[in-house]
Amino acid sequence: MPVDSNSSFAAMFAKADAAGDQTDVTTGTTTAVFPGVSIGFAFAVAVAEDTAPGMPQTSATTGGTVNEGFIESSHNGHMSVDFPHGPTPVSLDVSVTFVSSHGGRGDFLSDNALHAPSLHGLF
Repeated sequence: MPVDSNSSFAAMFAKADAAGDQTDVTTGTTTAVFPGVSIGFAFAVAVAEDTAPGMPQTSATTGGTVNEGFIESSHNGHMSVDFPHGPTPVSLDVSVTFVSSHGGRGDFLSDNALHAPSLHGLF
């Protein structure tokens, strides 16, 4: 189904995997969509512990998309920490993504003073 160019759109994903003697994974996504504005957030956390000589494995991935606007923003962060030494090696993976867009038809923020679709005349 094609997306109406007048509609706001946001889609997010989060995936976390862990392998070891003790594991825990947590993921979450959320979106907010208004006329002309789309916002999305996703997080994934994976942690695992294993007994030596085994090494735990973790993976966390997030991402997302929003429709086009006058202003688009996307931020992605990923952190991976491994403690391979000692009787119980530990692995941790964390991923976070935030995306947003603003502008276009039906934009409820278009009367805002920050809205500037054209810079004509300033230069």
